[in-house]
Amino acid sequence: MTAAHAYEYELPPHAGPPSEAVEAAEEGNVVYLTRHGQRVVAMGPPTSLNPHDLERIGQYLESVASNPNRTEALRARAREQLAQLEDIIEQAINEEDAQACSDALQSIRAGESTQPWNSVKRELGL
Repeated sequence: MTAAHAYEYELPPHAGPPSEAVEAAEEGNVVYLTRHGQRVVAMGPPTSLNPHDLERIGQYLESVASNPNRTEALRARAREQLAQLEDIIEQAINEEDAQACSDALQSIRAGESTQPWNSVKRELGL
């Protein structure tokens, strides 16, 4: 989904994202949360986010969580969000693995040729 087709919601002061924003993300849309009209957060299904962007978000959260110049509440929230991000990344990896497994099984059932296990191990240097 491109930014032109994304949803934007203004974050209320001292509150989490509006429920409509969460629902839009759950429906597979990329959602931008804004403060004073400036985008501050992007959320969406794990497969819609660029892995490089997820890495950058993680780095930012780590820097906030460890910054002594930030309030303890903000550092704690950054640690919580970092844990959530790690869960999202793990979920995305699991979904990719499950899809790859499903695709492989479908290929085998369709009669496509396979590689012998010894050949695979040899290629991987195992």
